[in-house]
Amino acid sequence: MHEPYEEERHPVPINATIVHAATLLHPSVPQPDGGRMYRCLTEFPGRSAGCVVPVSTLTYELNGGRLWGAVGDWERVTDAVVALARADRCDAMPLGLPQLSATLLAGGPHTTLTMHHPDGTSTEYGGADRVERLRELEGHVRAFVARAPFWPGDGLVAPAPFAGPRPYRPYRPDAHGWR
Repeated sequence: MHEPYEEERHPVPINATIVHAATLLHPSVPQPDGGRMYRCLTEFPGRSAGCVVPVSTLTYELNGGRLWGAVGDWERVTDAVVALARADRCDAMPLGLPQLSATLLAGGPHTTLTMHHPDGTSTEYGGADRVERLRELEGHVRAFVARAPFWPGDGLVAPAPFAGPRPYRPYRPDAHGWR
């Protein structure tokens, strides 16, 4: 997810871009930040090839963002990756997600959203709806790679090590609130 931008080739503003995780290793991406984000994406327990991982999921996995300092500046990395995608220096899937999908994906896995309708009713969306949107996007990725490999760009660098242990600690509710 990123700030929307207008693109002549697309009928709606682009507010999300899917790239190969290895695009974070491109030399135009701020390093070591990109390499550490790459490691978070690819080394987190339970990840599978082809899964779509929004930055909001990484934020959740990094203790609600408290551990981003051990990884890097995700905003600078995101801006650099979007610039690479816009310059066709890697394969990318630019997306103009509907507001509901964008909101669900911009929030973490436990985010809930209540939509109030003009007739006075409301609908609540949450984790299952977010997973549904992610699975839909993963289907698009699978269709893309069925035609050709997802090119991450040229001249990739090795991912940077972490200064200490990997900083994964999902943000979970406990009896005392959020920890």
